[in-house]
Amino acid sequence: MNEKDIYQERKNLFITMTPKVKGVLSLLILLGFGTFVAGMLMQSFERVWGSFLFNFMFFFSLAIGGVAFANMQDVINALWGRPLKRLHESFAAFLPHAFFLLLVYFLCIRFDIFHARHIYSWIHNPHILHDFPGKDIWLTENFMMIRDVVSMFLIVVLSQWHLKMTVKRDLLVVAGKGDEAKAYGLKVKQILNYWSAPVLLAYALLFSILTFDLTMSLAPTWFSTLWPGWCFSMLMHSLMALLLVFMFSLKNTTIGKFFKRQHFHDIGKIMHGFTAFFAYLTFSHIITYWYTNIPEETSYLLTRMKEPWVSLLVVSLFLSFILPIFLLVPKISKWTSFLTLSICGIILSAHVLNNFLVVMPELISPQALGLPWIEGGIFLGYLGLFLFSFFRFSHKVPMVGIGDPLLHDALNDHH
Repeated sequence: MNEKDIYQERKNLFITMTPKVKGVLSLLILLGFGTFVAGMLMQSFERVWGSFLFNFMFFFSLAIGGVAFANMQDVINALWGRPLKRLHESFAAFLPHAFFLLLVYFLCIRFDIFHARHIYSWIHNPHILHDFPGKDIWLTENFMMIRDVVSMFLIVVLSQWHLKMTVKRDLLVVAGKGDEAKAYGLKVKQILNYWSAPVLLAYALLFSILTFDLTMSLAPTWFSTLWPGWCFSMLMHSLMALLLVFMFSLKNTTIGKFFKRQHFHDIGKIMHGFTAFFAYLTFSHIITYWYTNIPEETSYLLTRMKEPWVSLLVVSLFLSFILPIFLLVPKISKWTSFLTLSICGIILSAHVLNNFLVVMPELISPQALGLPWIEGGIFLGYLGLFLFSFFRFSHKVPMVGIGDPLLHDALNDHH
């Protein structure tokens, strides 16, 4: 596809949110909210808050991962992924919603709405940290809330700054201002190439703070310096799976004309690589427990060695590692729709389960786990909100970076 063809197709690169789609997504959001309220009325406070938190972490990770993956390409002026870049960038449209949800979460904790102060044991019982110097300073309620709100705010600002620049050059092309779009596109390319490295460092730091505070501190006497890296491996593994789902969904559209088989293969290879990387970091945790035998370290795993958690851990082992690592070996598994989408579904399900296993054993007793209608309903609410933010963004912005000066080189690269 040459420059003239791209220009002629420029108005066909938007994704319209039809009334039917909007209605379905609105229904999902209402279902999630209704499940939240119903769970609270049934006084399943810990279970509802746990479901709120682990689903928040899953979708927030996908959102920040989408824009961070774009920065990874910008910092080295990578060509291969240019036709896909806008697709995963658009996941960041969820981040302002995530910021709002985090504010609601902290307000509920601050004023103990629906027993939210009991989510973190160190908030309603700070004495448990007295024997852990340093933690009693770091894990204080006001300090945690301030740094987490600031961290999320900075993530939103950085992501929106990135999107604003990349979107503007494409909208100039859509408006027929070709010369202005080229000049601005070159300027944006230089800015992103220069600033993407420090932005990635900022994302790494801010994401680490949020993972430490929101999930690791659920078990306040336990700690792992590997925790943000492990969460990052889940993020990238899930991101590649979700990206492939979107690519296959758009394959037969005008947007899909920009995707080559090699793009599917490359994303599949990255997904295969993060299958091994996630397993490696998980094993790194477990082998540390084994050879050091430090009580603070082993307690976290021992909690999950009881039923029903241990059975879910076995399921996670198969979904996260054993099935994907073997199924993704053949080339056709990376670009054949039925097979690839099945593997993507396995991986996405695995990391929803992994986030569940991070949060829920710290909040509820094994006996409290029943039919997962609360977890499933809140998941559907988050899914509806995530997809709504995507469609709202894609309705206004072309889903291929047609103003990107590297796009034409990428399309002619015979990749």
